[in-house]
Amino acid sequence: MATSPRRVLIIGGGPCGLVTLRNLLERGEFEDVQLVERRDNIGGVWYQSRNEHANDDSDPLAASRSRWPTPAYPALIGNVIPEFLSLSGYPFPTPPREGQPFPTLRETYDYIAAFARPLFERGKIRLHHEVVDVAEIEAEDGGGWRVAMTDWSKGSGSGVSLKEERWDAVVITTVWYDNAYYPDVEGLDDVKLTGRVLHAQTWRGPSGYEGKHVVIIGNANSANEMAAQLVPVAQLPVYRSTRRVSIFPSLPDDCIEDVGPVSRYSRGANGKITVHLQDRTIDDVDYVLFGTGYYPDVPYLRVLGPAVGTSDRARRSLDRLTHRHIQPIRVPSLYRHVLYAHNTSLAFIGALISFTPFAMADLTSTWLALAWSSPAGTGTGTGTRTGSKVTVPPTVASRLADEQDRLQILHQLRSETDNPSDLVSFHFLGRYELPYAQVARAEIVRAAPELGDVLAPWDDAQDARRFAMYATKLDSLYVLAGKTGEP
Repeated sequence: MATSPRRVLIIGGGPCGLVTLRNLLERGEFEDVQLVERRDNIGGVWYQSRNEHANDDSDPLAASRSRWPTPAYPALIGNVIPEFLSLSGYPFPTPPREGQPFPTLRETYDYIAAFARPLFERGKIRLHHEVVDVAEIEAEDGGGWRVAMTDWSKGSGSGVSLKEERWDAVVITTVWYDNAYYPDVEGLDDVKLTGRVLHAQTWRGPSGYEGKHVVIIGNANSANEMAAQLVPVAQLPVYRSTRRVSIFPSLPDDCIEDVGPVSRYSRGANGKITVHLQDRTIDDVDYVLFGTGYYPDVPYLRVLGPAVGTSDRARRSLDRLTHRHIQPIRVPSLYRHVLYAHNTSLAFIGALISFTPFAMADLTSTWLALAWSSPAGTGTGTGTRTGSKVTVPPTVASRLADEQDRLQILHQLRSETDNPSDLVSFHFLGRYELPYAQVARAEIVRAAPELGDVLAPWDDAQDARRFAMYATKLDSLYVLAGKTGEP
């Protein structure tokens, strides 16, 4: 990166965006850093508006609330203990319950809101601003990024305005949760038209499913929680279609019947769905609920492609960087899952899937703040660093080598089994997460030694505590269910 950006825009007001804002402001050297969020409050997937599905003409912001629903639901309890939800320098409070150390949706949101309060007070967060286009600018035209956004602050209709701004650098934190992933299975597109196919993205609890015949697809956290919540109200058994044994904790329940993978779907009688398994069919299904995760896509982002023409002013086309059909599924051309290799003034925080996403976003955004900042004493921002700068490989080819190394590892991992898990994916590092974090942390501490006592340690002891969360979560599920003893 030839120069350090002076002005940085962060897109997305969830935990990733907020900790990035804090870290760029306090650990970097920049002239201006701002964050825009399209909804009426910060929190990302942890914020659930009181009127999320309301259609209230008396509330001019009701439309914007329902436009972007969160995957969160009122009864949600997390799967990460406070240690790994704590952003550096701001510990997460211990939940006030015995046997249930995992915070609720409200407790997590309250923590995020408190963390964001001083950022609001500094005037660094703009709500109701939906980014609709981010376009890379030619170097001959000064470089940087042209950002178009819709201002919904006055509600819909005549109050909506479109504005355009120019920024030296952009951080995108809205990578996953707008993009519900459905497996490619025969007949699925057709049965979606019945309105009986839903995704965990829009799950709000079991109300409305009384007496309904339900098949759930998947057995990770979302699928398991939907199944457990449906048991008291739905027609039994609740079917759960899986491809392998889950690594995610869930209570055994005779009312949940695990079945094999779905080979195809078809329309049944009375507008219902027939689910065809490899060895049987399930008829008269009222709803098929998918807990199959999300895929990375940023549809509003356009980057410069190869030059077109042979003149001195040959122009380059603007093309989408991400889309649904990239294989392996990923945000392409990233160095360390963070920096866009072809133009390092574009960054992604939250593209990397972590066992401990708050802690990982804190680490990677601190790394980014130092990678983008001028050496100590030469910046014009408000940072207070005393060290040097994190270095990034100087050429596009050297930065792209990181992606190629990861693709080779991913190919090896997927070739080791004929039924690879969806968790064996480009941005999910698995057993490579700790080494990744240790390298990033070491580079940070070399550049800013004072952060050595502030950041999470990312050592073997921490990793052991993280693995122990699975057993702790299972124990907490027994406590919630009022059960004791071994499963």
